[in-house]
Amino acid sequence: MSASITLIGDITSSSLSLFQSWLDKHQIEATNKRLTNDQDPISVIRYDISTPIEDGKPEALRSELLTLADTTGIDHVFQMQTPDIKAGGLAVFDMDSTLIKAEVMDELAVEMGIGEQISAVTASAMRGEIDFTESFVQRLSLLNGLSSDVMDSVYERIVHMDGIAPLMKVLHHFGWNTAILSGGFTYFADRVQHDYGMTEVHANVLEIENGALTGRHIGPIVDAKRKQELLASLAMKYDVLNGQTIACGDGANDLLMLNDAALGVALHAKPIVRQQAPCPMSQMGLDGVLYLLGLTSAEIASI
Repeated sequence: MSASITLIGDITSSSLSLFQSWLDKHQIEATNKRLTNDQDPISVIRYDISTPIEDGKPEALRSELLTLADTTGIDHVFQMQTPDIKAGGLAVFDMDSTLIKAEVMDELAVEMGIGEQISAVTASAMRGEIDFTESFVQRLSLLNGLSSDVMDSVYERIVHMDGIAPLMKVLHHFGWNTAILSGGFTYFADRVQHDYGMTEVHANVLEIENGALTGRHIGPIVDAKRKQELLASLAMKYDVLNGQTIACGDGANDLLMLNDAALGVALHAKPIVRQQAPCPMSQMGLDGVLYLLGLTSAEIASI
């Protein structure tokens, strides 16, 4: 499929005029299709580009469209390719602040009485300001002695990301394999998997002794490089071509897998991730991924 640009948000005639001026400036020819209807709370219009995009030009176009998005408050998502939703494939997801509206480490820290102390370090790591692995070990060590009994109540209060249920239902309907690749913990990722039927979970394992966290983990840390490796190995495992891969995340530790996938969606992402990821999307929840795959709201509703 050809390159495309998808507009998502409160689309007005003035914002469409501004975007058309941008297309004209770059001499880009495109046909458009409205993917939502008048009853939908958010408007989505997809522009399929017929003009060839020269090598090296996509990054400049993405940068300009990001500026346009900041000006209008509307996502302008540029894609060089679109996976075929009906052909099946592999979709991988970060968990914290992507599948759920929380950072689990921070929530556990609240139970420990050191929430603000750890959340500041977490935010810095997600912005790419400090090394993720180093900060992970440091933050986890502060949870030494926390009762494992609190984990059920922590999970129960966590709010799941908007659109997670329809996204997973549609992907599974078309035979996609779905995996959680999380720098968080298996206890919580396993619960999310159970709720939505993901195929696999790869996350960090908490060490628990005598009913309490030890402040240590078991096995390798799922960091940016590990996520990138898992995307490649799972695609090989399920015999999926790279053109049929999706990755979705929000933090700096997701950038490698976002840039490797055919569709790399940075969802409500940190500033550095918005700037460096292929497809930043801030105006919708996870179901916005379905529009980036070209589905209409009527097609989504029918599934």
